[in-house]
Amino acid sequence: MDEEKNNNMISLYQVLPPEIQCAVLWIIEHNEIVDYLVQGEKVPTQEIEDFIQKALEKKDYLMVVILIYKRVYDMNN
Repeated sequence: MDEEKNNNMISLYQVLPPEIQCAVLWIIEHNEIVDYLVQGEKVPTQEIEDFIQKALEKKDYLMVVILIYKRVYDMNN
């Protein structure tokens, strides 16, 4: 990853609320298991968005980050 992209990611991370920063760190630390979990069937985008909304309402930020990870994984595969 080039330095500019790395700096942009750090800047974005720093403005996140602490709860979401913790969730992002958890994903980074457990990347292998999260990769394994998201490899299942593709989930329709609207369904993922609905799950994200429900997780946000519950303040389940780890679930939000995992769902976003799944959405990106599905888009790229």
